[in-house]
Amino acid sequence: MKNLNLKNCLVILGCITIFGLFLKENISAILFIGFIFFSLVNLIKKKKNIILQRTSKIIIVLMVAYFLIGVTGVIINPESKKNYLTRLLPFLFSPFLFYIFQDLRNKNMLFINCFVLGNIILLVFLDISAIIDMITNQSLFIVKEGREYYRFLYTRYTNPNYFNHIYLSLYTFFSAILIYQFKLTTSRLKWITLTYFFIHLFMIGSRAMIISILFGSLIYLFILAIIKKKHLKYLFIYIFCIASLFSITYVFKDTLLFNRYSQVFEWYGKRDNILERNYSINNRIKIYILGASVINEGNGGIQGTGIAEEKIKNTYSKKFKNEFPFKTKTYNTHNQFINNYIDWGYAGLITLSLLLILVIKQAIEKQNYALAFFWISFTLLLMMECILYRQRGIMLFVIFFALLENTSKSNILNPNIND
Repeated sequence: MKNLNLKNCLVILGCITIFGLFLKENISAILFIGFIFFSLVNLIKKKKNIILQRTSKIIIVLMVAYFLIGVTGVIINPESKKNYLTRLLPFLFSPFLFYIFQDLRNKNMLFINCFVLGNIILLVFLDISAIIDMITNQSLFIVKEGREYYRFLYTRYTNPNYFNHIYLSLYTFFSAILIYQFKLTTSRLKWITLTYFFIHLFMIGSRAMIISILFGSLIYLFILAIIKKKHLKYLFIYIFCIASLFSITYVFKDTLLFNRYSQVFEWYGKRDNILERNYSINNRIKIYILGASVINEGNGGIQGTGIAEEKIKNTYSKKFKNEFPFKTKTYNTHNQFINNYIDWGYAGLITLSLLLILVIKQAIEKQNYALAFFWISFTLLLMMECILYRQRGIMLFVIFFALLENTSKSNILNPNIND
């Protein structure tokens, strides 16, 4: 009965993680804390002594340190966002997650299966919703703020009643990686599902995610070429494919399908106009200019917690207001590293960097190359989005960091049914 309860617990956590895209984040947090409590009670009843690996202990220290740095920021600066600490709670609970997933080592695939299945159900629901919306309005297009979008795409991925499309694209990409890495299904069904996921990745329109995947692939293949020279040919093939894709995007840059990706060419053709526009890509460049200015004024120490947006806003008002227009609803830094440095200085930057280095290093050492590819792409995504500013991003990072640390192909192929 205990094992049945634990299995149910893993199913619930898998559902919480993926359907947290729909749920309010505080609800997801409460359910997550409930999972931690239930699992710990179960571990205490079993009175099982679990010895963690040395690397796991280092990761746990860094995870807890990440939370404590946030606490320090709140103590130092009264203007800090105290509720931001509740978002960081998964970092504090990471030791318990490592214990739980190590104890349930041979049942961890249950969680992964629930996560992937939940992602598929979620995408199918959005597909159906978009088709119904398109039929109801008898139109393929929707006009929003003077711009035309394909209704089929817009309804699903930018509707504020749903969720941020960046997190959806991240979860979808990760689900595809999990299917490929752990062979969760038959070969034919695997490729059908992977195709379904990657079609959605393209349609979602998160340029940050697409860019992360493209450049993550380049770095990943470069690393593989260093490990084994036979992979060098794949690196050159990929470079050729990327060059071809850029050419296609350039040729069709004025079409609705490619307009989100073709704006990169603006940097070369209309550079003087970049700061005069208020499109998302132009505002992103302005944010980085402001972020660099705030960094130059800092001393590398802990300044506060959750204050980066206010710092960016004040810097624009004081120094750049007369230099370029900046219409935005949020002054999000759109860069986790810049955000961490503004808030926590070198401490926040180094802690995050070490965590990312360790997770990539471990994936390569375990020959989980698909996972290494994901974490490389995730690191690049952090350079364009503050993924670890919201609970959706934090829960994905912390939960799977702990789970994959205690999950390998040997666990899947040779499970101990008596555990």
